[in-house]
Amino acid sequence: MTKPKFYYYAVTGRGNQIRLTMAAAGIEWEEVNPAGFPPTAEEVQKWRDIGKNTTTNIPMLEMANGKVYTQSSAILRAVARMGGLMPSNDEELFLTDKLLADAEDLRETAYLTFITWGCPQEKADKYIESDLPKHLSNFERQLTGDFFVGSALSVADISIYDAVQNFGTGRLPDGGKDILAQFPKLKEWMTRVESNSGIATYFSSDQCKGIMTFGPETLGK
Repeated sequence: MTKPKFYYYAVTGRGNQIRLTMAAAGIEWEEVNPAGFPPTAEEVQKWRDIGKNTTTNIPMLEMANGKVYTQSSAILRAVARMGGLMPSNDEELFLTDKLLADAEDLRETAYLTFITWGCPQEKADKYIESDLPKHLSNFERQLTGDFFVGSALSVADISIYDAVQNFGTGRLPDGGKDILAQFPKLKEWMTRVESNSGIATYFSSDQCKGIMTFGPETLGK
């Protein structure tokens, strides 16, 4: 069977939560990455030809039947529905949307703190000392069970995990050990997410190892 094609840079970024959701859903995919950054004009034009958007088209998911999904949050929800990772009742759907927005708040804050993209060291230090702990505290407060929504892993867990690890703890020199000690429920929950069979398999794969992650250098550490 032909695998869906996932178009994005060979980096975690905004595509990572989609990758993790596909992994948890048991959806195998083919990575289609540009040769480098910035992409060539030809690569951008190809994305536009496939995705039809006149602005940005990646992340982009092209299914085996030719159907194309664009815009990261829309792709995320579509994949979650395909994989049974999206709640069905109204109350849980609202909570899921709210938590996805909380995760995006952390990403937006984090994206402004990359020393490698010109952020002042003072701002990066503030992120480590106060902004990141504030967001982690907000997640810790809302985690009242094994998972954020209902009794099983959902797209909300995956998106929050990606925001916390990829944009937060994974960028710290100690991998977040010290800061996560302040949030024991969140620390235990992260291990629970990582133990999902699909996610664990993806993390150990060559496909995952070929994706660049954000490290301490992005915070000047």
